[in-house]
Amino acid sequence: MDGPLIDPAAVGPWRVTTRHTDLHDTRRARTLPIKLYLPDTPAPRGLILFSHGLGGSREGGSAWLGHWASHGYLLLAMQHPGSDCSILRNNSPQSLRSAFKAAMNPEELTHRVDDFRFVLERIGRDASLPDAIHNASAIGLAGHSFGAVTVQLMAGERRPTQPPHPLDPRVRAVLAFSPSARQADTGPSLDHRFGQIHLPFLSITGSRDDGMGLSDITAANREVPYRHMPADGGKYLLVFAGGNHLDFAGEASDAEGAMFRIRREPAAFRPHILAASTVFWHAHLAGDAAARHWLTDDFPARLRPDDRFEHK
Repeated sequence: MDGPLIDPAAVGPWRVTTRHTDLHDTRRARTLPIKLYLPDTPAPRGLILFSHGLGGSREGGSAWLGHWASHGYLLLAMQHPGSDCSILRNNSPQSLRSAFKAAMNPEELTHRVDDFRFVLERIGRDASLPDAIHNASAIGLAGHSFGAVTVQLMAGERRPTQPPHPLDPRVRAVLAFSPSARQADTGPSLDHRFGQIHLPFLSITGSRDDGMGLSDITAANREVPYRHMPADGGKYLLVFAGGNHLDFAGEASDAEGAMFRIRREPAAFRPHILAASTVFWHAHLAGDAAARHWLTDDFPARLRPDDRFEHK
């Protein structure tokens, strides 16, 4: 890891600059707003691509992304037109809920997955991206909520509406804030659905992390993907007592805060999220064996009595 004196919950040693740009997909006539987080380290540990939740933007997840960048990771936060902040046209809670529900559909999910594939294809080729991004040989995927569902599919979740595609071999690890899956009444089993996720995968959720009135997702649904992934090493589940959906957004937007009327200050357990997620990337993106040992053996002692941490 960084060394015994650097707490993974504390800001890392690298100064971080940010940059905005756009990537244009001519084939799909679709432009993706991008935000880059660039640490001033001469040897980045890896590159992480981040996907926001419904109604979000490239500014989403900044609390997580800025922290990871300070520990030496390059970050690329993409914005997904059609399920981003463009759907927030009316500030009334009822109108916002209707807009969110309308955007939560298989077509938008397909667009999001294709956005990831397009960005991965442009790494190493697009002149608007810096050389450090192009030189990344180890890539991680992360997302919150609808972004978590997006990275589940990228990692190998199988759905009838989403045909499988080969994953870029540079992708080494996946982190999902508020992942989800409903129990299937018909069709393939959940073991089949998640049985091809062999990448290291960290799921982070909370005991109050439900659909917040937007869907029938419950806090229990957030644990389903982990439960049905193969036990082949590198699978982790972290559940924070009392944690609600926006605690895992990494900064809630004004619209989200107004709609859900929940606390806006950082949760008491945020330092534990920062520590676990940073060391997960150290272990499985940067390939640090000592970090993997710390995550499974040392990290649990930091948690509160009602929090849960599992791995397999």
